[in-house]
Amino acid sequence: MFKKLKKTLSLVRQETGKPLHAGEVYHLWETLTSSYNLVSLVETYMMNTGDRELHLLLQGISKGTVLTRINRLEKILKEEGFTVPPRPSPKTLQGKPGAGQEVKLGDDEVIRNLAAWVQVLLMHDGRAIGTATRESVRKVFTDIVFTDMKAYTMIINLGQKRQVFIPPPPATARHNSLNMSEVAAIWDELEARHLSVMNLETYLANTGDPELIRLLKTGLNDVVLPQLERLENVLKEEGFTVPARPVRRMQQGPPGRVNKITLSDAEVVQILLAAMQVYIILHITSYSASFREDIRNMFKSFLSTEIEFLQKMMDLASKRNAFNNPPVVSSKRG
Repeated sequence: MFKKLKKTLSLVRQETGKPLHAGEVYHLWETLTSSYNLVSLVETYMMNTGDRELHLLLQGISKGTVLTRINRLEKILKEEGFTVPPRPSPKTLQGKPGAGQEVKLGDDEVIRNLAAWVQVLLMHDGRAIGTATRESVRKVFTDIVFTDMKAYTMIINLGQKRQVFIPPPPATARHNSLNMSEVAAIWDELEARHLSVMNLETYLANTGDPELIRLLKTGLNDVVLPQLERLENVLKEEGFTVPARPVRRMQQGPPGRVNKITLSDAEVVQILLAAMQVYIILHITSYSASFREDIRNMFKSFLSTEIEFLQKMMDLASKRNAFNNPPVVSSKRG
C-alpha cells in the first residue's frame, strides 16, 4: 500500500510542486511512530519467549515492519524536509531470547503503549455504540467510552508532563499551534459536516412525515450547523481560511420529491443510522489524534451530541421497524 502511496506522492510533487498537506503528513507520521512502538513491543515479546517457532514469527514481524513501513515512511518524510524521531533502542541487545527478566519496557515506552492500547479500546467502544440496537446495551458501551476517555486523558497528561510523546509537526509558527494531526482531524470533520448539511436538507425535501421532519431539523440545526461553526472558528483562530459552505437546498422543490428519485422514510432512517455510526468513529479518531486539551474536549462534546442524536434516531427506527438487525443469537436453549 505504501509503495503505491509513495509513487503517487512522487507524481504529485513532480506535476504540481505542492507540498504534502496536513492530512498526509499526519497519517505518515502516525503510521511511522506506531510502527516504532510495534517494533519495541514485538522485540520485548521476542525476548520473553523461549518458543523457537513463536520467536521466528515475531522476528519476521519486526524485520518486516522496518523494511516495509519504517524505512519507506522515514524516506518520504525526509524527502519532504521533515526530521524524523530517533528509532527506539533495540530490545534484542538486552539479553537472550526467553530471558524476559532482562528485558524491560522503559517508563516512557509504557506510557506510549498505554495510550496506543486505549486508542484501540476507544475504537472498539465506538463500533459497539453504533451497532447496539438494545438501549441497555448501548448505554453500557456509552458509559464505557467516556470512562476510557478519562483514562486516556490521564495517560496523555502524564505523557505530556514527561515529554514522552512525539507529536506531529506544528501546523503554524504561532505559540501552542495546532499540530498537523489536529488540523487534519478538524478538516476531516469539517468536510463530513458539509456532507451532513447537503444530505439532511435533501432528506428533508424528500419526506412529508412530520415526526421525521422534526428529527431531521433537530439534527441539522442543533447538531450539524453548531458543530460546523465551531470547527470553522477553530481554524479561523489559527489563521486558516475555511472552505465555503454547501449551497443550501431548502425550498428548491416541493416536499417529498427530489428530482425523480424518492427515498422511503425507512430508507432515510437507515441511511442516517449508518452515517451516525461513521461519525462516532470519526469523532473518536479525531479525539485520539489530538494533543491539545481544548481540541480533545471539542471532539468529546461532538461524540456526546452524536450519541444523543443516535438515541433519538434509534427510537424512531424502533417505532418504524427500520432496523436491519444481524441474526438473533442466544445461549439459551429453546
